Amino acid sequence: MSNISFILFSYNEEKRIEYIVRNLAPYGQVFVLDDGSTDRTQEIAERFGARFVRRPSDPESKLAETQLMLDFVKSIIYTDWIFWGYTDNFLPKTLLDKFMEISKQNRHKYVYVPIDTYLWGETDHPIIRAAYPNFFHKDYVDFTGNRLHGFGKFLGDKGQILRLPWEKKYAICHYSLYNLEKFVTKHLAYAGFEAEDKIGHGLKFRVIYLLMSPARYFYLFYKRGWRAGVRGLYASMLYSFFRLMVAVRLYELENGLDLQTIEAEFAKAKKRIVDDVERGKA
Repeated sequence: MSNISFILFSYNEEKRIEYIVRNLAPYGQVFVLDDGSTDRTQEIAERFGARFVRRPSDPESKLAETQLMLDFVKSIIYTDWIFWGYTDNFLPKTLLDKFMEISKQNRHKYVYVPIDTYLWGETDHPIIRAAYPNFFHKDYVDFTGNRLHGFGKFLGDKGQILRLPWEKKYAICHYSLYNLEKFVTKHLAYAGFEAEDKIGHGLKFRVIYLLMSPARYFYLFYKRGWRAGVRGLYASMLYSFFRLMVAVRLYELENGLDLQTIEAEFAKAKKRIVDDVERGKA
């Protein structure tokens, strides 16, 4: 019997849920934690062997990686090991075999897994590579006070942390589904979410952040993305623009700038112009 539970977060994923369940089911129980889908996500997930569960909502956080969610996951699984993923994260057989090996040993409890992100239909060359500790022993992680993009606090010691090699055979394939319209819409929301997170943790707007964050993101994405040609170039530019949106949103929040307050300032200027015109006519 497998000692791994695969946790997937979903919302209206009828077009993608079949493949990811089939990808993971041979290696353990797949749990689809759903946020209220209105399509055929449940029907398809269950047809291919997943357990479909309505996940709890946390009124204090927009994150999935909260202690409330982790406690809920631990209450429904029967295994020691958790893979924490999403419906666009696919695992090659070599990585799944490695997970099985890790789940049977007693040395490592927290595993950083490489993730190759593919964008705009490019499947040969990832645009960016990162690594996240999204494979872990359930008793060695605490999500209390977790930050955006974080995976909580590891409760063991450094010797129990394993970092898988930066090799394709150990990398999650992240097929990130975007066109321009979806990218702008979603990342505008993400920018607001991230700016609110920064405000909540006492971080302030700085001009250097406005200038350097977009440049850094362009470098991070294009240093691998150039292999994808034009798609790699514009993806890198768009993610650079996303960082610009985060910085601008942070400034707006700090200074109370929204359409209402901006229009109020414009109204003052308009009134001065109109008053001057009317006095001249009198």
